[in-house]
Amino acid sequence: MNTQLRKKIISEYLSGKGSTTIEKELSISKPIILKILKEEGITRKRDRCKSLDIKKEGNQYVLYWKCKKCEESIKRTSYHSTLLCRNHYRQTKDSGICKKCSLELQVGKGNPFYGKKHSKKTLKLMSKNMSKNCLKSGPKSKKENKLLDIIKNVNKTTIGSYSVENFICDIFIQNKNLIVEFNGDYWHCNPNKFKPNYFHKHKKKTAHEIWKDDSLRIENIKKKGYNLFVIWESDMENPEYIKNFIETYVKN
Repeated sequence: MNTQLRKKIISEYLSGKGSTTIEKELSISKPIILKILKEEGITRKRDRCKSLDIKKEGNQYVLYWKCKKCEESIKRTSYHSTLLCRNHYRQTKDSGICKKCSLELQVGKGNPFYGKKHSKKTLKLMSKNMSKNCLKSGPKSKKENKLLDIIKNVNKTTIGSYSVENFICDIFIQNKNLIVEFNGDYWHCNPNKFKPNYFHKHKKKTAHEIWKDDSLRIENIKKKGYNLFVIWESDMENPEYIKNFIETYVKN
């Protein structure tokens, strides 16, 4: 730091300004300011800091305080005694309890988010963003894993969970440039089982809206130059259907 700026800090401090004010006015970090003031021996000690039993251990300042709830001794450290004093009062002025006790009190009704729900406006925005990105994620079902195993046994170039930009696809057969999407009957509202006006209580959408989202997803993936085939969960119950799919799309 140049001599002129150092003198400016000292001059401002001696005029009565605090280190926080100087920090904002000169855009210099507070630890640097405190270090300069300490080197000059002009640091004004606050009365509240004098009441704390701050000790020096190695190159750190240490303060031990007692939690009001569990009454255990807690250690707090800092490389600057003034910052240690400030941090101590900031963190204990409200409750005076340690982090462990604070977390225990936040279980159940003590949690600030307990009982809160997203507003209709927020849910609508979340739904809009999900439709726009059309991501597909989550754990694979047993039937999807079974389908992946069947395809892998026939075509060794097959991989699972293939990414196409911001889309996560279920299965990709590389030498066929074919993406296979496995749609659960419930989560994607199989048209053979659900009517367009069916309201999906988890997705907060009608079946028609879900089909529209899926169509948009398929369209965008195809625009990237991929072939795409959809297999429904109930299709796995028909061995003949899977056999025809393998013969037509999977075998070399």
